[in-house]
Amino acid sequence: MAFILRSPSIRNNFILLAQRNPRYNISKTKVTETSVPIPKIEEQQSIGKFFKKLDEAITLQQQKIDKLIALKSAYLVEMFPAEGETKPKRRFPGFTDNWEQRKFNTLVSRISTSSVNEKLPRIEYEDIVSGQGILNKDILSKKSIKKGIEFLPNDILFGKLRPYLKNWLFATFNGIAVGDWWVLRPIDVNDIFIYTLIQSNKYQTVANLSTGTKMPRSDWKVVSQTNFLVPSNKDEQQKIGSFFKHLDDTITLHQRKLEKLQNLKQAYLNELFI
Repeated sequence: MAFILRSPSIRNNFILLAQRNPRYNISKTKVTETSVPIPKIEEQQSIGKFFKKLDEAITLQQQKIDKLIALKSAYLVEMFPAEGETKPKRRFPGFTDNWEQRKFNTLVSRISTSSVNEKLPRIEYEDIVSGQGILNKDILSKKSIKKGIEFLPNDILFGKLRPYLKNWLFATFNGIAVGDWWVLRPIDVNDIFIYTLIQSNKYQTVANLSTGTKMPRSDWKVVSQTNFLVPSNKDEQQKIGSFFKHLDDTITLHQRKLEKLQNLKQAYLNELFI
């Protein structure tokens, strides 16, 4: 019964019965009078068990993702120096030097070259999985001629509007950032390390010292002049960046598995119910 009520055919019937006054509602009488096609009890049990196993697999996959995200958050705390410290709590073997203070505008250039190139894909907030830096759709299939800031592979996109939404992306292709983005290009520093840095607690704190109330935006004057601790050794930068990239790739892999399971369930809901 639980799964048949989620099937597209039954949900569509309920939607047609719903009234809007001022919100959509459906009366108990109409629900109880709705005809629902059901099989014999043995087939009901088989279908119920099948979907229960699917739901358990989906829940398990989501738990794996949640644990990986929590693990990443913990490492972001431990692998960057705490306030008042010059070394992180956790380091790779062989690195012992103090990290050096660098103003953010010495680490990156803020790119502002606008473009309307119709051949380049567009990136908007709605295309990003918040906090994960992955695309939620095939942007190459989007049809858009919107103007924006052109970016190159290895550039970093940071969403300055409502920075607490955590919209960011490490670019692996040429494209156009449409909307309230900063396009950041690393200067003589490991690009993946900078991409990791913008996810750190300190950067997030500074980025959220924003201007505006209803539509807060990160203040470049504040962020660009803020000092951040950075390893002087580029090998350490590279190792940190690679470590977090591997974590991100693992999270993305599990996210794709979750999406496949969710799509599979939806397909079976369509096929196993009349």
